Amino acid sequence: MTEATAPPPLSRPALRGMLDCLNVPALGLGLTMVGFGAMAQDAGIALLPAMGVTAFVWGIAGQVALIEIHAGGGGILALFVAVALANLRMLPMSVTGLSAVLGGKKLPFLGRVMLMQTMAISCWTQMMTRSDHVPNPQRLTYYLGFAATLLSAGLIGTLVGHQLGRVVPQAVLTVTIFMTPLYLLLLISGARQWVNRLSVIFGILVGVGFYPVLGDWSVIAAGLLGGTLAFLSAPRLFPNSGDGA
Repeated sequence: MTEATAPPPLSRPALRGMLDCLNVPALGLGLTMVGFGAMAQDAGIALLPAMGVTAFVWGIAGQVALIEIHAGGGGILALFVAVALANLRMLPMSVTGLSAVLGGKKLPFLGRVMLMQTMAISCWTQMMTRSDHVPNPQRLTYYLGFAATLLSAGLIGTLVGHQLGRVVPQAVLTVTIFMTPLYLLLLISGARQWVNRLSVIFGILVGVGFYPVLGDWSVIAAGLLGGTLAFLSAPRLFPNSGDGA
């Protein structure tokens, strides 16, 4: 980004991040964690451990995997492996998101690890598609406000779902788990970069097409092939868009 086109500095970047999160991102993530909290309550996990899972696993796929293995009587090793594999998909996201968050700033290794622990998919999507109004030197402060608000929404959602799970059928509450994926789908589909839009389109086509053959592995195929096809085809299909890849 050149100096001529750089956005003006924000007066309170952390507050701006909080306010941006309090729109749809916090609502979608909070509702998703309502479903998780209900699942945890149904599996016999107490409230504080359930909130700890939300804070430290911080990825709905890994959280659901943990609940299912716990309910099935799996041991610690099985829990660790399942959560690690479920969250491994977020490694490329964390690597690319780190540079977008830091905006050229330097952090020690431990600081980077702690920062990436907060990198939910909603945070990554926000930083990659909706943070053009944040100057590079203020991106870290903006991200901290956004991520702290999102984590708070997740913890509140877990608490609410855990309590509602005592009186509301779990089947009703777990529907809310799909709120965040739906929000992300709409957000990425409306992104300025055509590579992001095409990744959604190709991912859906690959996932649906490969599901009869690969089953659950079609999700991984959709991500890898859909993203690769979008990356390769966007500059050719939209050479004058200015944001091809």
